[in-house]
Amino acid sequence: MSVYTRLTKEELEQLLNLYDIGSFISIEGISEGITNSNYYLTTSQNKYILTIFEEPNLNLNYAIDLMDLLSINQIPCPIPIKSKVGKPVLNFKGKPLSIFTLLPGKTITKKIPSEIMCVQIGDTLAKMHLHSKKHKTHYSGLRDIKWFKETAIKLNPILDIEEKNLINKELENLSYCLEKNLPSGVIHSDLFRDNAMFIDDNLTGVIDFYYACNGYYLYDLAIIVNDWCLNKDMTINLQRQDALVNSYNKNRLIEKSEKEAWPNALRHAALRFWLSRLHDKHFPLDGEITHQLDPNDFKLILIDRIQNHYNLHID
Repeated sequence: MSVYTRLTKEELEQLLNLYDIGSFISIEGISEGITNSNYYLTTSQNKYILTIFEEPNLNLNYAIDLMDLLSINQIPCPIPIKSKVGKPVLNFKGKPLSIFTLLPGKTITKKIPSEIMCVQIGDTLAKMHLHSKKHKTHYSGLRDIKWFKETAIKLNPILDIEEKNLINKELENLSYCLEKNLPSGVIHSDLFRDNAMFIDDNLTGVIDFYYACNGYYLYDLAIIVNDWCLNKDMTINLQRQDALVNSYNKNRLIEKSEKEAWPNALRHAALRFWLSRLHDKHFPLDGEITHQLDPNDFKLILIDRIQNHYNLHID
């Protein structure tokens, strides 16, 4: 992910004195992603991920407890390393910092997913939804309806009239989705290809749970389909969508009300990432390594989801 906060060798050596994971050997910034400062940390014992959390409003206890719960239930995800006094999160330069186990494999950010990959991510998402029912804390997340409305207002002076009208229309669709009382629980809320690890076509883990929250399950599925199942023209590749959704459905049955709301959920998911990327473009954070994504991609995705009424084809 992007790097906004630097660490010196002396600071790292002092930090590692607080852990039982060996002495410092090397560190390397990770350029993928947007929100936090992430590094590959190598010690005399192993290789880890070191994260400095730049978003001040993250609910880290919620995310870390969820990762612990999913790991116990055989969902491969990073495990937080606790300090010598048992803390999974420490303070560094006034910011939260955590060290995690490093999962094997690589993300597939720039790779077109195969149907086999889509089957695996659908299967894993359903199991995440089922196992996380034991996660009793309720959290509405950083991207709740309040965030949508406030971000739209903040962007208003920058947008043209067509974009303003489009966002206002889609805020109405968002309210419709939230009022439907669709099956809900804990959702990942950000399971793009850069948050899944693979070795060849084999899924080795899911990462980046910092936008996890309580929400309706269909929204989580729509976020994934809008990224994993894209054609070059931003339409949905139905073969990949069907493979992913049917794999999910084998673990958690998709209800009739969810099938009916699928086109609306796709629009909700597309609006979320169009707004967030517009915000990152026009109100960027300073950083040594930054990774900014083109908001126009999700504007095109949103327009397509409005114009084309996609259905769920479940075996």
